[in-house]
Amino acid sequence: MVNSSTAPVTVIIPTYNRADLIGQSIDSVLDQTWRPHEIIVVVDGSTDDTVARLEPYADRVQVVVKENGGKSSALNLGLTMASQPYVWIFDDDDIATPDALRRLVLALEENPEAGFSYGLLDKFYGGWPGEVTEPLICYRSSDQRALYLKLMQDFFIWQGAMLVRKDCYESVGPFDTRFSRSQDYQMLLRLARRFAGVGVAEVMFHQRHHEGERGPQHARFKSKDAEAVWARFNRLMFDEIYESHGLDEFCIGATGRDLDPRAQLTALLQRAAIMARKGIWPRAIADLVAAAARAANLGTTGVTVTLQAQEMSALRAVFEHGARSAFPSFAEARGFRRALSGFAPELRVQIIGNLLLPVTNRIKLLPSRINKAEEARQIAYQLVCLGQPAALPVYLDARRTEHRLFGVERLIPGGSESFSPARRPTGPSGDLSMSGSAS
Repeated sequence: MVNSSTAPVTVIIPTYNRADLIGQSIDSVLDQTWRPHEIIVVVDGSTDDTVARLEPYADRVQVVVKENGGKSSALNLGLTMASQPYVWIFDDDDIATPDALRRLVLALEENPEAGFSYGLLDKFYGGWPGEVTEPLICYRSSDQRALYLKLMQDFFIWQGAMLVRKDCYESVGPFDTRFSRSQDYQMLLRLARRFAGVGVAEVMFHQRHHEGERGPQHARFKSKDAEAVWARFNRLMFDEIYESHGLDEFCIGATGRDLDPRAQLTALLQRAAIMARKGIWPRAIADLVAAAARAANLGTTGVTVTLQAQEMSALRAVFEHGARSAFPSFAEARGFRRALSGFAPELRVQIIGNLLLPVTNRIKLLPSRINKAEEARQIAYQLVCLGQPAALPVYLDARRTEHRLFGVERLIPGGSESFSPARRPTGPSGDLSMSGSAS
């Protein structure tokens, strides 16, 4: 166990033209209760006076200056220089909480089976100190695959709240330099696919939100355009996941690549839901068509196919507020509806009733939305796809049952920090293995 005020951690801070902000970020890292052994600031070709602003830190921070190549290249250089067994990547405009590093290190020391530890974050706007929001929603699980699938749905583990064993970074390889945005999400998924993570129920940093430009020198964009940029890189990321992952990786509880037919249906519905949530409609539609065929084959063997807990959880996340499941046009909405029509009537109404659950919440939130016209258009598309009166009883039942967090639990601020098994929601019969299993 570490019992020193100096932690065996390399902190890597990549920076580009953030001279006015980076000092506060460095100060928050230096002010840790357990100070890191090494801090490396990688100046990625900044054209402002960043280097001059870093001079007062010369005795405590290693500064390396490189030509501008984007955040991924800066992080890769920092990783080659890291000398400590743990790595903490921190942004040049955020503020670490004083006890973050101690808590993250202890979590890994106490859980040697975990490859990374992580915690919560909140947000502030403008200058620091400032008023912070409630902590962002985060999840944890002792089931590595359940956490991985939840991360495919949602990006809720941020690098500033995350400590990673250096050998895990070495195992998965460098940051992908094709990604000038979402490189942290892509790396997180690569890590979570291979290694378990342990959640710590405390805020690790305050995330600054401001109107400054983002991205590398050759691909700068304004903060208002960030959503479109994220969506573009997420499509690249999830197209590659679709092609590179076995179907078994989408089924919680699978112990091998050969899934039985019922588990194959679970995996197809889970993957379809993830692709739909990311707005990758051709992939989602293809999986729904395949799932309908699989369900039909099961029906010919006398099996009554009803939705299981993992499937309900996946479907209820597709149209959640904050998902990128926007239809570019009515053509994609019609294609989605046609794919749903391929299921037998009883199963179809179960699927639609669960898909419909978050749509009514979006209707309720519509008056508060900034872009009301676009949100109203998306809701109309969703209702065209899901507007079947026969699904209403299923929808009403879904409102009364909790299957949204299958295999994971909320990481609540101030809650238990132990790496204990997550509470798994049960299916209608109370069976804890409702997701199906490998044959």
